[in-house]
Amino acid sequence: MIVTDKFVFVHFPRTGGTFITDVIMRFFPSAREIGYHLPRSLLPKEYSHLPVLGVVRNPWEFYVSWYYHIWPRDIGKPLFSWLTDNCNVQFEGAIRNALNLGVDNDRLDALIEKLPDEVDYRKRNIPNITKDALRKIRGTGVGYYTFRFNQLFGNADEVFFCRLETLRQDLVRLFEGIGVATDELRDYVLRLDKKNIAEHLHYSTYYTPELAELVSLRDRPLIERFGYVFEQASSVEIGGPKPSMEEPTTSL
Repeated sequence: MIVTDKFVFVHFPRTGGTFITDVIMRFFPSAREIGYHLPRSLLPKEYSHLPVLGVVRNPWEFYVSWYYHIWPRDIGKPLFSWLTDNCNVQFEGAIRNALNLGVDNDRLDALIEKLPDEVDYRKRNIPNITKDALRKIRGTGVGYYTFRFNQLFGNADEVFFCRLETLRQDLVRLFEGIGVATDELRDYVLRLDKKNIAEHLHYSTYYTPELAELVSLRDRPLIERFGYVFEQASSVEIGGPKPSMEEPTTSL
């Protein structure tokens, strides 16, 4: 989470946070990070009156980005071991496990045991979800994406959300809305090179019909809220890599 004297940025993993952080740190002298992936519920009271910025991403694409960020980097770490049944399953099985997080109580209990009771949000590349936070998903039927959204934003009705797919334009709209846009800021946001780009095929190529349908079931509230759909890849995208804006995250 980054706080400024104009707004607060809550960082949802895999949604262009490196890009946004670059912009904020360059143009807002008051900016400072007060916790990495710090939930909005822990925002200090002195900033509670400020607008809150968040970013969302197509859930089907999120899972592809998330999985291929932690693989193979996090092989051997608790989350990856849990997701992949100790490396016995790959993308399809791992994402199915993540989607059934709020359904399979036995697997949920196994993951809870691997998590800390408390988190030091000053540190990076650590499990940044507590046992208590994860217990709240029990019986909800939602997937990992929706769980993380709820955990980070809580009641998100008053949050200004950018969509990753239109991030630059949405950021400019926010800055104009709060009266901080300048020609220099607009130009920088609209022209800045993407950060931490990873190349992979179009997300649809990683899904079986059944797995794609499971995403639509488990993450339905956010899919409907933001109007996301599962799009098929074009012949060009199937034949070659598709750059996607990426960012470093913690293990969870």
